[in-house]
Amino acid sequence: MRKTLFIAAALILLVSLGGCDMIKNALPNKNATIGDKVENEAPTSDGAAVSCDSSSATHLTVTIVNNTDSTWQSGNMRDYRLEAEQGGEWYQVNQIGEFANTMELMLFTPGQTLTHTFEFADRYGALPAGKYRVVKSFWANATATAEAHEFLLICEFTVE
Repeated sequence: MRKTLFIAAALILLVSLGGCDMIKNALPNKNATIGDKVENEAPTSDGAAVSCDSSSATHLTVTIVNNTDSTWQSGNMRDYRLEAEQGGEWYQVNQIGEFANTMELMLFTPGQTLTHTFEFADRYGALPAGKYRVVKSFWANATATAEAHEFLLICEFTVE
C-alpha cells in the first residue's frame, strides 16, 4: 500500500513539474524584452510640442499641443512604437503575444491639446529600469487640398 502511494505521489509530482514548465512556456513574458536596433530617428515635431508628464514601468502620460496652422491626422493612440536605449543606440521593445489595433482616423486641429496615457503592461509587459521613448507618426496638411507630410513625435522618458 505504501509503495503504491509513493509511486502515485511521485507521478503527481513529475506531472506537476512538467505541467508548470509547459504553462510557463505558454504564457507570455511579463517583462519587456529588447528587439532589433532601429535607425536613428530625430523628432521632427513640425511645430508641435510634446511633454512627458509622468512615467512608470507600466505607463507614460504625455501632453501634445498642436500649435501649428495645420490639421494633423494619425491612427488612434494605440498606434505607436516603444523603443529602449542601450549603449547610445535605440532598439525596439518586443511586444508580448499578438496585438490587434483598430485603425480609426484621429484628427488633431490647430490649437488642440491632447493628454494621453500609454499603457504598456498588456502590450510590452513591465519595463525594467532604463531609458525609453514612444514614437508616434502624424501627417499634417495646412488645407484640405494640400498634400500631407509625415512627422514624428518622440517622447523620451526614464523608468527608475
